[in-house]
Amino acid sequence: MKPEFLYGPNTAEEILKAGKRRVFRIYISKGSLEGKAKDIVGLARKSGVPVDFVEPRALERLSEGGHHQGVILEAEPVKIHSLSDALGLVKEPKNTVWAGLDGITDPMNLGAIIRSAACFGVSAVVIPERRSVGLTPAAQKTASGAIERVDVMEVVNLNQAILELKKRNFWIYGADMKGKPVDKTDFAFPAFLVIGSEGEGLHRKTREHCDELVSIPQRGGVESLNASVAAAVMFYEISKKITALKN
Repeated sequence: MKPEFLYGPNTAEEILKAGKRRVFRIYISKGSLEGKAKDIVGLARKSGVPVDFVEPRALERLSEGGHHQGVILEAEPVKIHSLSDALGLVKEPKNTVWAGLDGITDPMNLGAIIRSAACFGVSAVVIPERRSVGLTPAAQKTASGAIERVDVMEVVNLNQAILELKKRNFWIYGADMKGKPVDKTDFAFPAFLVIGSEGEGLHRKTREHCDELVSIPQRGGVESLNASVAAAVMFYEISKKITALKN
């Protein structure tokens, strides 16, 4: 597999700490051996990863203009799971929450959703191959290393994946402004929450496959929340339900 050039100190630090994928080399901007950069060099050397100190111009070239903050990591691509493989990793169905993305095309939104997923215990994210952004370096930088803590799946057809999850006793919830308030929803688990795009929301067929639509109560002022912000709020509310069930 062709290696990826990923950038940003948080991304590099989390990938090195997780140790899930092979890291070939770390590139650090000359004169940047302070703070997090120093920690990254220490982690790299402990893991036997070569470190090169290079001119900032070289980092600009490797990151293709991305906001690298003086750190670039050359690593093997993140592992993409199949649906069946990810289902095999589910150990506690009653505590399991997955997310599906229906039409998220902005890499920043994708990265932020994955970051929120890791924060609130969403263990897997399903991305359709069409009409969706993939795990670009920009998406991984926004995720700030959280991608090492969440299983990511790519599926040919999101609706077919939903039907398969239903066979495996998942309850399907769709984020929709006309849905039931998320804080008033009695979630059943394992749960699969589908987040739609900001412009179109959920596609009609996807909406039809949902067991229930859920919304975030708003006080007015704006038409809707950013998709990644909406996802974070919903993940948080669902995590509260799981905590309540445990207690």
